[in-house]
Amino acid sequence: MAHEDFLDELKLLRKRYGVPRRVHFTIDMNPEEYELVAHSVRHGRRHDVTVFIRHEGKFAVIQKHAYARTGVFRAPSGGALPGETLAVAARREAREETGLEIELDRFVLEVHANLRCTGKPSVDWSSYVFLAHSVGGQLDPQDKDEIFEAQLRTRADLLTDIRPLMLASGSGGFRYRALMTDAFFAQLDAHGIST
Repeated sequence: MAHEDFLDELKLLRKRYGVPRRVHFTIDMNPEEYELVAHSVRHGRRHDVTVFIRHEGKFAVIQKHAYARTGVFRAPSGGALPGETLAVAARREAREETGLEIELDRFVLEVHANLRCTGKPSVDWSSYVFLAHSVGGQLDPQDKDEIFEAQLRTRADLLTDIRPLMLASGSGGFRYRALMTDAFFAQLDAHGIST
């Protein structure tokens, strides 16, 4: 998608789902994490869409094989395929990673991060973060090659139990997701949206 088309899409998303809060992070990554991001950038991708999905009074979260059995779960996320809008990508990623069909409710955050690794050029990355709710399906990941497990967790689980595990891991990617989760719930609170 051309840059101008992408900017037009963001305008439409803001109009339909609300103006997100813009936040900025600087994240130090280990070489392995950095290479994963650099690989995406080399293939023309510098952003992802992240979806916090309400389902049965909790949030549907995922654990990838790479961090299975760590106790770390996070909101589903992924990149848009060529020609795919962020809204369509959000629905597809939710279905693939959790098994749930969703509807977007609110555009909550526009996260801009400067990702750094010693001796490497920094990478600018963006995450477009939405609140959504399930409208069908069942909690059972379709992409078993990528996703180890999907679970339902409360806000308290994410902020009190999982957040410390992310921060203690030493992973820049987990730190990024922990800070994003903090900002997500703070923004919902600021708008009086109960979770």
